[in-house]
Amino acid sequence: MAWSDKPIEKPYSLVNLADLLSQGLLGSMSRFSHFQIVEWCSHFVEKYDLTADIDIPITPSNAIALADDVVVQWELFLATQYTLDDLNKFVLSDVVMPKAHFEQWLNQVLALPTQH
Repeated sequence: MAWSDKPIEKPYSLVNLADLLSQGLLGSMSRFSHFQIVEWCSHFVEKYDLTADIDIPITPSNAIALADDVVVQWELFLATQYTLDDLNKFVLSDVVMPKAHFEQWLNQVLALPTQH
């Protein structure tokens, strides 16, 4: 599938984090590349760091930590699976991480307690 390099334009929320992680489970059948999902997660973390008042119906630190883990695991995946020469041969949007990562993250999101 040919993905767009355009950033995902979804508000930063737990619902959208869960939606994007479920898209990641679809691998190459996803509407978004794994790189786009990772970028969205990175911006989610950055936005939270800049504004502590985000409308998330859970403990924000849990969602932010999970989104940050997506970014960290992406970087580790690239570092362990590809050489610098390899990375220069293709675009990051072509990289597909193992579905098991997305399954684990999605399960963690769904297990997060909601605030009452």
